[in-house]
Amino acid sequence: MYCSDPAQERLEAELARFTKITDGKLGVSAKHIESGRTITLNGRDRYPMASTFKIPIAVQLLAKVDRGELKLDQMIELKQSDLHPGSGTISQLLKQPGVVLSLRNLLELMLLISDNSATDILLKLAGGPAAVTAKMKEVGAEGILVDRSCAQLISDVLGAELPGENSWSPEMFRRLYSAVPYDKHVVAQEAFYQDPRDTAQPDAMVGLLEKIHRKALHKPETAELLLDILRRCQTGDLRIKGLLPKGTIVAHKTGSLQGIHESGLATNDVGIITLPEGAGHVAIAIFVKFASQSNEVAEKEIAQTARAIYDYFLYTASAQKTALRYDKLADRIADSLKLSRGEKVILRYDPEFFREISAPLKARIAKAGATVTEIEYLGVSASDDGRLVKPLEAADVYLWMPFRTETRAVPASEAELLKKWLDAGGSHREIHFHWQQGSVLADGLPTRHPAAYDALYEAAVLETDYKALAAAQDAVISTLRFGSIRVRTPAGTDLLFRLEKRPVNKQDGDASAERMKSAQVRVDREIELPSGVVRVAPPEGTVNGTLVIPEARFGEQTATMVRFEIQGGRITKVTAAKNQKAVEDYLKANGPAAMRFREMGVGVNPKLALQPGTEVLPYYGYGAGVVRISIGDNEEIGGAVRGGGFARWFFLTDATVDLYGTPLIKDGKLTLE
Repeated sequence: MYCSDPAQERLEAELARFTKITDGKLGVSAKHIESGRTITLNGRDRYPMASTFKIPIAVQLLAKVDRGELKLDQMIELKQSDLHPGSGTISQLLKQPGVVLSLRNLLELMLLISDNSATDILLKLAGGPAAVTAKMKEVGAEGILVDRSCAQLISDVLGAELPGENSWSPEMFRRLYSAVPYDKHVVAQEAFYQDPRDTAQPDAMVGLLEKIHRKALHKPETAELLLDILRRCQTGDLRIKGLLPKGTIVAHKTGSLQGIHESGLATNDVGIITLPEGAGHVAIAIFVKFASQSNEVAEKEIAQTARAIYDYFLYTASAQKTALRYDKLADRIADSLKLSRGEKVILRYDPEFFREISAPLKARIAKAGATVTEIEYLGVSASDDGRLVKPLEAADVYLWMPFRTETRAVPASEAELLKKWLDAGGSHREIHFHWQQGSVLADGLPTRHPAAYDALYEAAVLETDYKALAAAQDAVISTLRFGSIRVRTPAGTDLLFRLEKRPVNKQDGDASAERMKSAQVRVDREIELPSGVVRVAPPEGTVNGTLVIPEARFGEQTATMVRFEIQGGRITKVTAAKNQKAVEDYLKANGPAAMRFREMGVGVNPKLALQPGTEVLPYYGYGAGVVRISIGDNEEIGGAVRGGGFARWFFLTDATVDLYGTPLIKDGKLTLE
């Protein structure tokens, strides 16, 4: 195990002690999802998954649901041959013909009580073991192998040779297993020790769990369904949950295999622990294999390991958490708004995130003589209940405060309502204070928000010289207006376009009603904090050339050296060195606007510069010298492309931007010469 600090050294010593609880081999991997800190012990060794393989099956099955190939409410009739041995209740309670269950019921039986009959039915519907393993490879969990059904795995462990599936029944399994000679059972178990089939590396399982937590594998409602079922798992109370504080939320799945004399061939528990008081989440996988002791003894090893890791991450997360100056941040928001007496403010909030800013912010609003209405963000799976409609009709200001995207959302109906409200003009204005949502990779998609960026963002909000920032932005705009703009990168981007008379948005932190009098486009009324970008939609017909993105995520795949050929603002050809079809499918799925040039942005704020040692761009690429190129609908910036609001950003951190040879940006550095 790699150790980098005294606390981790103490944890390593604890884990070494726990390995002696049984004579089996302990495998551990854990990751604090929000900070990225990891713990691993034998994390790349292979361990029999037992019933933890039901999570990979669920991932593949639900992907087919998302594609419309299966439906959660489709009914499935159970036959005698579907009643398989091992854990669960179907084979014990539903022996008579005529049983019909929905796919969702079977999914819950598989994950809640680990029903093997339900699992093998769903495995077939998922496309079989090979399809599940292929899915694991597709999502980056290559260390997870699914090779057999529950019935086949149990039979192999026992040394029983299965007849044709048409003859399967609970009675057949009972007779078959009872007839296996002891010596054949011993030989089968010895072979199982060396068998790589149906195994997982703890590190790979944690990687999969992190993606499940981030809802990166399925549509939002499908992702929440999977997490909800895992949170309600009814097995393994003495494993990961065994020594954790009462009430700790754990979304998990257990797995067990017993050998000769009830030895613990495999005792496992994998899942996601929610730490208290906003300290984050831990994806954790604990496996114990080939112990001569029983599964019950190995459960103690798992419980003590889980508690030690829980305490470690709870302590380190609390120690690293930046003590933000919420009162000062509230001052800055109030200074930006310059509220007038009688103005009405809507403050959106997440009750469990960034809530500390609400009280000082409400005090500043009241001091200005304005009034505030607080409205909680909706849950990710909640339907729009119309809570925003009436308050927005009377509002002057909408404060878009941070929320956790894994549990809260702004539904499309609310987003559309806000667009219409902004477009009504007058004093209508928003402050976008997105915070962690602004931490992105160069492909424009979200990533883990580094804990250190809290301090970075706070400094950018509180310490930026806003007058100097506005002057620098004016200089950038003046340069861009000079003539034809050329954007090049070492990867091969070479674009040429002009601004002509298109409006330019300047994010300089001014959210006053006075500023709104000069607003030309919707984004002029959407004021970002932190601030620092200049945005423009060039006349589409002037845009020609090539945009090259070295690496980007499209759907569930990562494409490399993606090349967009652009003529007159239209993408005429798309190629990629890897996963070109994923790019094409993504563009097709998002309609004609996805084939149109949208926007150019130039980051101007030096306090949001790309940080050394990380690929995470601070706050939507607002750092000085970062170039943002996007495709899609550009109505909000004054462009002519319409497409339901679709937009995809790409960030160029090493671009050179010049006008007739006069550099504005050189190799990612803003020059303003």
